[in-house]
Amino acid sequence: MTYDLTRLGNNRFEHLVQALTLGHLGHGVDIFGAGPDGGREATFRGEVNMDGKGKWNGYGVIQAKYKERLTTTSADQKWFFEQVTAELDAWIDRKKKRYSNQPDYLIIATNVPLTSVAESGGLDRLKQLFEHYRDLTEKDERGRPHKIGMPNFGDYDVWHAEYLDRLLENNGEVSRRYADLVLPGDVISRLYDQVTESDARLATAWISHVARELTSDAKVELGESGDSTNSPLALAEIAVDLPSSLNPGQETPSLALRMLVERGDQILSPALTPAARDRVVVLGGPGSGKSTLTRLLCQVYRVALVRKTAGARVTRQVAEGASRIREAFDAADMPNPTLHRLPVRVVLSTFADEVNASTKLTLLQHIVDLINHRGSNPISVSDATRLLTAWPLLVVLDGMDEVASAENRHEVTTRIADFLTEMAALQVDVLTVCTSRPIGFERDDEIDYQELHLTPLTTHDAVHYASRLLASRFPDNPERQEQTLDRLHAASRRNETARLMTSPLQVTILSLLLEQRRQAPASRYALFKNYYDVIYARECNKPRGIGDVLERYRPQFDQLHERCGLAIHARAERAGEADSILPLDELETVARNILESEEHPNQDELIQQILHLAQQRLVLLVPRMDGVAFEVRSLAEFFAARCLMTREDAPEKLELLVPSAHWRHTWLLAAGHIFTERLGLRDTILSRLNDADHNNAVHRLVMPGAALAIDALEDGFAATAPKYEKTLILAALRLVTGPIGSHITRLADALVPFMERSNDLNRTVWQELEALMADHNPGSTRAFLNGLAATDSGIIAARATNKLEDYVERSNRTSIAQGSDDAPSIDDIRSALIEAGILDTAQANQQSLDTLTRKSFDGSESMRWILEARELVVDSYRDNYSRRTKIRASLADAIEHDYVGDTLCP
Repeated sequence: MTYDLTRLGNNRFEHLVQALTLGHLGHGVDIFGAGPDGGREATFRGEVNMDGKGKWNGYGVIQAKYKERLTTTSADQKWFFEQVTAELDAWIDRKKKRYSNQPDYLIIATNVPLTSVAESGGLDRLKQLFEHYRDLTEKDERGRPHKIGMPNFGDYDVWHAEYLDRLLENNGEVSRRYADLVLPGDVISRLYDQVTESDARLATAWISHVARELTSDAKVELGESGDSTNSPLALAEIAVDLPSSLNPGQETPSLALRMLVERGDQILSPALTPAARDRVVVLGGPGSGKSTLTRLLCQVYRVALVRKTAGARVTRQVAEGASRIREAFDAADMPNPTLHRLPVRVVLSTFADEVNASTKLTLLQHIVDLINHRGSNPISVSDATRLLTAWPLLVVLDGMDEVASAENRHEVTTRIADFLTEMAALQVDVLTVCTSRPIGFERDDEIDYQELHLTPLTTHDAVHYASRLLASRFPDNPERQEQTLDRLHAASRRNETARLMTSPLQVTILSLLLEQRRQAPASRYALFKNYYDVIYARECNKPRGIGDVLERYRPQFDQLHERCGLAIHARAERAGEADSILPLDELETVARNILESEEHPNQDELIQQILHLAQQRLVLLVPRMDGVAFEVRSLAEFFAARCLMTREDAPEKLELLVPSAHWRHTWLLAAGHIFTERLGLRDTILSRLNDADHNNAVHRLVMPGAALAIDALEDGFAATAPKYEKTLILAALRLVTGPIGSHITRLADALVPFMERSNDLNRTVWQELEALMADHNPGSTRAFLNGLAATDSGIIAARATNKLEDYVERSNRTSIAQGSDDAPSIDDIRSALIEAGILDTAQANQQSLDTLTRKSFDGSESMRWILEARELVVDSYRDNYSRRTKIRASLADAIEHDYVGDTLCP
């Protein structure tokens, strides 16, 4: 068979050569990764059998020479000989490091065809070239010749295009993994070529799923957009790639979708020593575009699979739709995959609820269920594994943070790990992409995701996205597009509104608001509030009957949204309820409670109207399955915050939320409400951060209130109130008095922008540090100074470096006690836990204690012992600084996932 190597590209050709070298020469070959390799893709030492060459014994080097675009035979061979000559020149150059490591043998692999015409053919010319460099001499000052080339060179081999065909033909594992890249024909023909005739229905099932999802995912529901038509928009027309970083703060952001597609273009089969990580988690805050990014990622792969098809395996309408989507992607400079992975997108909240209902459900079974959905010839799990061993896969796991229940999340994570273990055993080439909010994300060593952080949109990014959004919404009204963009530009020049343009959701809402008003709101809470007002006004303009009811009963519908928001967000915290849906019967109960409390007449009639509206759209509540939901999670959090703020005990309720990751953004929105509409509560709400840190021994160690102060600063609700911004700075700095950990680095990174912006805040931070140093408070002072010194802020970094030197000098002069490092015996802690009835005698060891500190509280009375156990463990380590440092991280994660919903919902 003749293979087509033109689609590989240089990097993948190098990896193909490495894989073929391993298969042909054995596992004594050393493979070199990306980066400078001294002219080597791989090397070997010792004895190898070479076809047609006999036995080689020595040091050998394998090189790959890939020409991106083949033209004519003479031009291609000219390029090849230039490349080889340059390599040989480098090996005989005494100034280069590789001179001292000349090979005895050399294998050169190339996609350039070489002819065997006597004397003038490429193969004969290559032989002459190697002989020239082996025998190369020059005369010394006395006129005596001495060799300056590669006198010890033994032999060479060239793996040209025709020879590579034979190697691929003889290596089924490599040729199968590279099938999509090297087989001729269109992509779907290549897919069907890789399965037996009896298994062709497997490929048919998956391609049918791809075609269905391509169509159903083509639109984005901006039903909450505020326009009169309420029509969905084409995802491809408004899509943008998002800035991201693998090392935030340490490298220039790159484009997330492009990075993921480039990763997917690599061969990731465990059998072929993958050149890149095959598991990535995309981390981003609320509204940062994570879910839309996963939809786009799957769409680019779906389009690549079906745009050019063989044998009409998809309908003409689907193929033409794919071509239109690709044209829109090209206009937006979206990446186009060259390795055509089969994509599948798993919504983890749905999977979590199914896992809760069926303990035997695996992730692969769930994926097969997705493939079979709406198909008439279902496949089985064993069917799917046969296909996946023949073709690469993309699995997108969207919304790990939506699985709020600690127990449910553990089960989901376990099933993901089981799936990846099974895929590795089958040698499946699978790229796994997960998404989550960073708050509450738990790193799992067994899965070991590489973390890709979505970074805030720049002003240019925000305006670019807004311009695409407006062009799609008003294609025939350029004046309206320009007017709204002018208002967005004006908002970007004001500090208080520029910070509301850092995520796609914020820019979407801001654009919709500025279509109808001149100035942007100044806080995130105000942004959502104004947004709700605009949508409500739109709904009131609906046909007579609907609009009249909404306008007349606005206070009651406000309460309905608020109570539903609280109920939905509380339900999402529970195992089996991650899908965030409020059943219709509970919606009816909420509505009836509101109307009865106000003694409305004709309650049944009004409730029927509410239920009727809920089946279509009830302002921001939309129908979903057998209930209602909010289209984006941030809206549920907004209304939950408003609901909590209607209560007289609002400060007490908000204090309960301080440690919780699930309720973090609800707390921030509630604080935004206070700083916008209830100014008298500002001191109270911020003092509760300190109160929360003194509630118990665990909180005194973890200091969740101080950690939340960092999020509050970054949220910016206090940005126009300097007194309270300073209060938050001081609250956050309490962390420096406690154990070290990654939270200290985050604190340093978060405070630098405030220190750069305000002389007063800068002075406050340094004064607090001086006080800690003067008091010889060990805490995390050194770690915090290291964090400041590592930032890009020149003045702050230089000052921190000087302070660090001063701190080290003081430490050397003064003995700073950090408590004994002699841990209390396991027996002592075990005795305390046994005496409290928490453990039995068979459970007491270090592992069981570590498990206790990682376990979250589910809110039930039967699990309340966890709270007591934590207190006992923390108290036992009160004089052991190093051990307290170790358990702080696990306790911080545990209390982030403690269930608090029952204490909030009446």
